[in-house]
Amino acid sequence: MKPKVLVIGGSYFAGRVFTMVASPECELTLLNRGRYSMTRYPGVAEYRCDRHDAAALAALPPAEYDAVVDFCAYAPGEIDSLVSSLKSSFRKYIFISTADVYDRSAPRPWTERTPLASDFGSGPEAEYLAGKTALERECRAVCDRRGIDSVILRPAFLYGPYNYAPREPWYIQTAVSGRPIPQPTDADGRFQFVYVKDLASAILACLRPEAPAGSRAYNLAAPKVLDYGSFLETLRAVADREIPVVPVTVEQVLRENLPLPFPLRAAESELFDGSLAERELGLVYTPFRDGMQKAWDAFAPVFAGMNNG
Repeated sequence: MKPKVLVIGGSYFAGRVFTMVASPECELTLLNRGRYSMTRYPGVAEYRCDRHDAAALAALPPAEYDAVVDFCAYAPGEIDSLVSSLKSSFRKYIFISTADVYDRSAPRPWTERTPLASDFGSGPEAEYLAGKTALERECRAVCDRRGIDSVILRPAFLYGPYNYAPREPWYIQTAVSGRPIPQPTDADGRFQFVYVKDLASAILACLRPEAPAGSRAYNLAAPKVLDYGSFLETLRAVADREIPVVPVTVEQVLRENLPLPFPLRAAESELFDGSLAERELGLVYTPFRDGMQKAWDAFAPVFAGMNNG
């Protein structure tokens, strides 16, 4: 029988790709605010509901799910309140966190055994990371109380079709427009990616009967470490046109507030060991060039149409 999965979110970027990939293999029920319907895919049902509306959650028909996959918990209390309000049962909770939860003073690359951060500073990004870290602990506590398995997935920089974050789409849009891309010549920051479909594959692996039981956490980070130079080299290799660049310094990037999305300095670099997912889940990471080719092929025609319109 197909796994029966309740997906919280499921219509934006990572959730959207998971729904598309998993719909032939799973019986999916999506719970979200209904901005984008995914019911055109086979085996997908939807409930339009805000996860913060306890009364609406309690009014949903009860069901027995093999797992919950939660793409959109950000603030402490959101997992506990969801589980407490639903009348449905489930045997596993899969929470999509972030690889940025680790103590930045710990030696790199960070593994699943690296301590989590406790001091995040202030500002929107700090609030986001503090929320994700608290939710990881909350997820484990809720699942322990119910005697069910919990899985925490911590992706590095996610990329690929449907990405709404201004990362590789910004580069592709700039290239398609013909504007030169700033290239920081003195940046020594390094970073890692994970293709969005690899996240979907990791979730599906967690749903299989042979998946490890208990409380688990996995970094999702392809082994290739990039810098700004190798990133732009890959972009130029997959593009169907010449891409002009303009050299800049890190000091210039900061002074002019240029929208470069990745770490500029080695001290800001976040490096991860994503091999546990390979060993325990059988995950095979998509080579970065292959993933960027798919991203270019998805985004370039859209941005070209916007320019022509």
